Amino acid sequence: MGAVLLGVCLQAQNPQAPITMDIRNATLRALVSRLENATDYTFVYGDEVRLIRRIDLKVQKLTIGQVLEQAFSDQPVEFEISGKHIVLRKREMPRKRERRRFTVSGYVTDAASAETLIGANILDSRYAVGTASNAYGFYTLTLPEGEVSLSSSYLGYATRTDRFRLKADTTLNIALNTHNELQEVIVTSEKREASINATNMGAHDIPMTQIRHTPSILGEADVLKTIQLMPGVQAGMEGFAGMYVRGGTPDQNLVMLDGIPVYNADHLLGIFSVFTPEAVKNVTLFKSSFPARYGGRLSSVVDVRTNDGNMNGYHGTLSIGLLTDKFHIEGPIRKERTSFSLSMRVTPSILLPKGIKTTENGSNGKDIDRYNYYFYDINAKVNHKFGDSDRLFLGFYRGKDHYRYDNEFSSTPTLSDITYQKDISQTRLNWGNLIGYTRWNHIFSNQLFSNFTVSYNQYRMSLNETSEDRTDYQGKLYDYHRYRSEFRSGIRDWSLRADFDFTPSTRHHIRFGSEFIHHLFTPGVSTSHIGNINDGSARQDTTYATSSNLPQRGMELSLYGEDNWEATGRFSLNLGIRASLFHTQGKNYLSVQPRISARYDWGKGIATKASYSCMAQYVHLLTATPFSMPTDLWVPITRNIRPMYANQYSVGTYYTDLPGWEFSLEGYYKQMRHILEYQDGVSFFGTSTHWEEKVEMGQGRSYGLELMAQRTIGNTTGWLSYTLAKSERRFPNGSINHGRWFPHKYDRRHSLNLCVNHRFSNRIDVGASWIFYTGGCLTIPERRTAIVKPDGSTEETDYISGRNNYRLPATHRLNLGVNFNKKTKHGMRTWNISLYNAYNAMNPNLVYTQRKQLTNSWVNNGQGGAIQIDSKSRTVIKKLTILPCIPSVTYTYRF
Repeated sequence: MGAVLLGVCLQAQNPQAPITMDIRNATLRALVSRLENATDYTFVYGDEVRLIRRIDLKVQKLTIGQVLEQAFSDQPVEFEISGKHIVLRKREMPRKRERRRFTVSGYVTDAASAETLIGANILDSRYAVGTASNAYGFYTLTLPEGEVSLSSSYLGYATRTDRFRLKADTTLNIALNTHNELQEVIVTSEKREASINATNMGAHDIPMTQIRHTPSILGEADVLKTIQLMPGVQAGMEGFAGMYVRGGTPDQNLVMLDGIPVYNADHLLGIFSVFTPEAVKNVTLFKSSFPARYGGRLSSVVDVRTNDGNMNGYHGTLSIGLLTDKFHIEGPIRKERTSFSLSMRVTPSILLPKGIKTTENGSNGKDIDRYNYYFYDINAKVNHKFGDSDRLFLGFYRGKDHYRYDNEFSSTPTLSDITYQKDISQTRLNWGNLIGYTRWNHIFSNQLFSNFTVSYNQYRMSLNETSEDRTDYQGKLYDYHRYRSEFRSGIRDWSLRADFDFTPSTRHHIRFGSEFIHHLFTPGVSTSHIGNINDGSARQDTTYATSSNLPQRGMELSLYGEDNWEATGRFSLNLGIRASLFHTQGKNYLSVQPRISARYDWGKGIATKASYSCMAQYVHLLTATPFSMPTDLWVPITRNIRPMYANQYSVGTYYTDLPGWEFSLEGYYKQMRHILEYQDGVSFFGTSTHWEEKVEMGQGRSYGLELMAQRTIGNTTGWLSYTLAKSERRFPNGSINHGRWFPHKYDRRHSLNLCVNHRFSNRIDVGASWIFYTGGCLTIPERRTAIVKPDGSTEETDYISGRNNYRLPATHRLNLGVNFNKKTKHGMRTWNISLYNAYNAMNPNLVYTQRKQLTNSWVNNGQGGAIQIDSKSRTVIKKLTILPCIPSVTYTYRF
């Protein structure tokens, strides 16, 4: 077989010119032929000169002598350069002992801030082998002893090269300098877990610069809104942050903040997510080929990692926008030892504790309304480095939404009646997340890295309503009635997790670990309090529970292991397995979930991947609306409701040989079991009473194709993604849609996303995004029909042929943004001007049905009245657009 060469770049006819080449599986004849064609040299050798194995070689900017030294370092061949001739001779290979191998390990950090860098690439040019730093910036690479040339690179940073002689296990901490000239940055993604060149498929690393420059509503950069532009990911409703990944539902997405699940990732009914961009360091999306260390959801994993804090100096950001104000600061507590990071985001309406007041005066009295809404986020982290082997992290997140509405009506006293009456009603709706964790990183050896985490996680919602009316007669309280109700729900977790990274060789990267979670579910508890004074009598107070579900505990234990194995220079495998046990209501559910993905490199920038993943989910979200509501309820599996399972098969092909471009085409098929749907005619809204009786367990399937073209370097970057997909549900027992397959609510056949960023100069850059997707589905009655009852009477009712029987129109939108940057004495000032929905497309944010009367016929009944003898009506579909063209201005100062 001939050689397969991935790339050769030589300065022809110049013997001293540096050589850059990438060659795989090459014979001696193939290597010599390529070098002779590209240089001024001629090779001379006899039949006795032979290789003991084919050559795999990747070098950058080396002389011909250095190239040959590396090519023949472990071959029975020696060379001599004489003028323009290179003579090859047979060399007797000594019986050498097994070549010793040593490990280089350490942390990859930002040189200015000492912030760890996730997914940085470290490559040894001798053997063209490398690795990537893990989620905590740690890397390890085992190599044969001898001369080492390590090349370290990361997006937006200048490449660093370290050359030294490896003769013992070595700790090498690598600090990279930022690169100001973006067009000169080369994105090398050989080993990053979520890169196009990694074994895993259906994964995306999303840089924070990309998130910050993607135009969004009110100029508010948003992590989940940017993820919605990836292929295979859809928004549930136009403009909202819900994610539907490959036919799944929002509760099937595992959204994590520093490895801790976030149960409600939305603010303002889903228009914004809870992640403040200034606090975020790295975002990774997995939508197939799930690594075994992740579990508990069916559709996707969104792993968000926050900043650790600058070890060397104080830096921060102040941002003022139309909707939110943000402040971020980080710096050393003890230089090069201890750092902190603090981020806060808040809506200005928090400064209005009593809300906005409106007053209406009428003939019968005065009507006063007060209303207010605000949300805030606080991210805090402390990072302490004991030494090269131990680090401690303390993290905290608190986010909350608050809605308030007050109404007060006072009657106007008259001369004839001195009675005074006052009616007051109050509504308070609060919901939010609280996360706290302690994390310890420990390096047991150069090859074994560990992470231990103890965390507390809580989501809580409460709705309080109070109504009060009082009557004063002759200056004294005469009648008083007060009613107060409270509804609350939530989920609370305590967890303990241990993760290990073991790298015994350059061909194996093994991860294993375990996790224990104690869940406490409060699906819904309602209490009421009534106070009465009637006709001046003594006050009577009563408190009782109107509906209640007892808190339910669940204990979840998981074990996992996975090995990313470079089987050959062309073929790699990721083999993983996850076993989980969930205990609830005296019953145990055991699930074994195998995961496998494979990659084969065909050469010339072409690769193929395939994967299979099995996932299990033990929690459900009961929702009654098409957007995120705080009254949505998290409930666990029970004796009667089984865990949900999904099996996903994926295959894809990729092309990277065009400089600065990446192309991918992926296809998938996903099967789901025990998924929940409401029974026909029922739904939930703020109560989980008897919820098990209102749902059915069924099947789901989804399949599709995803195409993505991405420009990764230069002044103009961005991507174009297209998704062709179908998603269906079926309930074989016939309780829903007569047991037939029906389209999922957000089954959209076509989805197209275009995102472009262009930098004119260091002072001006622009961004644009355009989306198009076909409409989802809606269940509507097609006509009215009469039902004859046993007593002979008739009753009209709606006739519906099937669930989700109507296809909504397509949605499209253009977002534009421009940044004006100016360097100041102490930092950088940026003005952002954005235009959301630039051409004011009237897309439906909410769709509902309404009966419209067409004809009415009446006859006289002879008694002064009328009888209706004919009435025709039809169902009309109404749409509500709440996000038209919205301009915004945001001021940001970075120091």
